[in-house]
Amino acid sequence: MKKRVLAASMAALMAMASLSGCSGGGGSSSDTTTAGGDTTTAASGDTTTAADSGSSDGEKVTLSLYWWGNQTRNDLTKKAVDLYMEQNPNIEITVEFTDWSGYWDKLSAMAAGGNMPDIIQQDYSYINQYQQSGQLADLTPFIEDGTIDTTNIPDSIIESGSIDGKCYALSLGSNAPLMIYDKAIVEQAGVTIPDQPTIDELYDLGEQIYAATGVKTYFDGGLNMMQIIARANGSHLFDELAAGDTASTLEHFQNVVRFNDSDAAISPDLLAEKNPDVVETKPIIDGTTWNDFSFSNQYISISDVAGRDLGVCMYPTTADATTQPMYLKPSQFFSIAETSEHKQEAAEFINWFTNSVECNEILLGERGIPISTEVAEAIKPMVDEKSALIFDYIDKVSEIAEPIDDPDPTGKGEIEAIGKTTVEDVRYGDVTAEEAAESFTSQSASILSQAQ
Repeated sequence: MKKRVLAASMAALMAMASLSGCSGGGGSSSDTTTAGGDTTTAASGDTTTAADSGSSDGEKVTLSLYWWGNQTRNDLTKKAVDLYMEQNPNIEITVEFTDWSGYWDKLSAMAAGGNMPDIIQQDYSYINQYQQSGQLADLTPFIEDGTIDTTNIPDSIIESGSIDGKCYALSLGSNAPLMIYDKAIVEQAGVTIPDQPTIDELYDLGEQIYAATGVKTYFDGGLNMMQIIARANGSHLFDELAAGDTASTLEHFQNVVRFNDSDAAISPDLLAEKNPDVVETKPIIDGTTWNDFSFSNQYISISDVAGRDLGVCMYPTTADATTQPMYLKPSQFFSIAETSEHKQEAAEFINWFTNSVECNEILLGERGIPISTEVAEAIKPMVDEKSALIFDYIDKVSEIAEPIDDPDPTGKGEIEAIGKTTVEDVRYGDVTAEEAAESFTSQSASILSQAQ
């Protein structure tokens, strides 16, 4: 327990340092980068194009843009924003970013303070919550009048960001869950990673790799794996939680215990130190583990930070799966804040970000394969080997993928936080798998009931 307290204290100190570096509000005009976030106003150019947008009287319009991501995404996005301002000199865009772990707390604080950025990166898990609280603008009028051109975008993509027939978020790319592995370590161990291993196979592979190389295995203890297990069981996680059904959560926590008890698995202390939620500190980055779990749009960032050849396969399924758990998901969305005073200009930027080949020649699918079929076809020949690997991976997943679950309900963030605490308790041996399943499911059911 002493080690655990020390690890928790270190994590808390790191979190405080990160928060102290975050800039507040929707962005400032300074060109500074901090440890917890980045607020930048990129320099505007003098080139005017026919695509100029902004207020009708020619006054400069300032938009704020907020997203989560690591340095690769941030650099590419800011480069694209610079190009847009160069082409539209009456538009100034202040940009701000944080990593995933701090993004939603900060966005929630912004929403509570009434200072949401004009353009917000949104996730499939949070759309319902922000739409129900009246924080997101309806994009439907901008789609209907052609401000956001959806000619080359499949209807299913628009529907993925829609609630009750109105679109509140436009997908930025197609995405799928995946497991990443270090090719050199796998080759050294003399094993082969299947396109879609079972959890049992993953366990056996971890034992073999550890015996041959001494490198540890990481098992995803979070909601993503819980959802995969529920889907493999022919169910949906949040339906089970709402009903107080512990079937999939118990199976999940039993798997956590099984991996945790193995000498081949990364220890709880080391896992807390590494923090797999942040790209730069994931245990695969420095070779502490041979594998990691993420989504396809994060592969390039993880690979770039790792600086070596990483392979991909699908999330592991259960040995007795009744349905295929893999699915395609919108990688992220752009939404417009209901409080924005410049919704028209924000919609014009989203249209450009989505439909401009020139913009996507910069981004090259970093947020997922472009939703415009015309743009995707145009940039595929331009992408590097890493991006091409993800293009091919998405094609492979699309051949077997089942429909995605409904958007996660209000309360998902609170449930996810409880899940992290619960899985940590399991890994440290403070609770059994059975106790964890009962407690987590009971708390989740209460949260979902109160959120209705």
